[in-house]
Amino acid sequence: PLVWGVIGQVGLGGLLVALVVRYADNILKGFATSLSIIASGLLSIYLIPSLKFTPTPVWVAGTLLVLSATVIYSLPDSSGAKE
Repeated sequence: PLVWGVIGQVGLGGLLVALVVRYADNILKGFATSLSIIASGLLSIYLIPSLKFTPTPVWVAGTLLVLSATVIYSLPDSSGAKE
């Protein structure tokens, strides 16, 4: 059952990446990949305790950087320039 779960997750992840690339740009793909790594890490803490994953300070710092970059990128352009 675990192997099939991993196969399904990887397949679904591939389809989601294809959708992101089709309807968005490569920058959003990078953000989506980073956020999925963070989500996988957080889920593995609670759902798969046998992995014994404990976030290190470096992992937490990287998570905060990714979340900050995602928020900053999603802010509206405040330069006032019209395209």
